[in-house]
Amino acid sequence: MTLADRVQVLTLVDQATPADQALLSSLVAAGDPDMATSYRKVAAALGLDVPAGDDDLRDVLKADVQQVHQYWRHH
Repeated sequence: MTLADRVQVLTLVDQATPADQALLSSLVAAGDPDMATSYRKVAAALGLDVPAGDDDLRDVLKADVQQVHQYWRHH
């Protein structure tokens, strides 16, 4: 799957994510450092800001993954 394909699929998945919830694509990006570029593109396509620095992005992804797990654990 190309980068553009990944971004397109992840963007479609995350379009339905409410604004107060973490993007589901954070699960993919947190598990694969090479997916950081895809995650940045998905967030941009959805009009969201992400940190410019890799360390800061890792912190955001870690927090988002915890939020996703906590939310879906109860649904």
